[in-house]
Amino acid sequence: MERTDQRNMTPAGLRRTAGPTTVEPVPTLLADGVLTEELALAVPEGTRVAVAHYAIPPGGSLPWHYHEGRVVAVVTAGVLTRTLADGSECVTPAGGCIVEPVGPQGVHRAENREPEPLHICALFFLPQGTALSTRAEPPEALAYG
Repeated sequence: MERTDQRNMTPAGLRRTAGPTTVEPVPTLLADGVLTEELALAVPEGTRVAVAHYAIPPGGSLPWHYHEGRVVAVVTAGVLTRTLADGSECVTPAGGCIVEPVGPQGVHRAENREPEPLHICALFFLPQGTALSTRAEPPEALAYG
């Protein structure tokens, strides 16, 4: 059987292999980025794994929230601006990856400050029964500062 990898596959559809009647399914590449921070990921059996696509229009945002598990995301179009619990901002352009903080102490928000739509593809590793994210109040220092 012929071995293939993502670089040799077309973006979507089917690819013919050795025989005239053999057809191999080809995956659709949803996101492709480069990590800019270390990712330590020990995931216990029974972890919920989910993939979500976010489309944020120009000027739009996701409210303050946190995640109960690890989230790794790729910005597939546009520029993501995140405000973290300590008030710092992280700007990630298309092709960049982010690793979200875990738990209420990692509260953050996401904004699209650019004139183009923002698209994010996120991979969640969550405890069973938890939501993708939990809404939260802004950190005190930011709420009144």
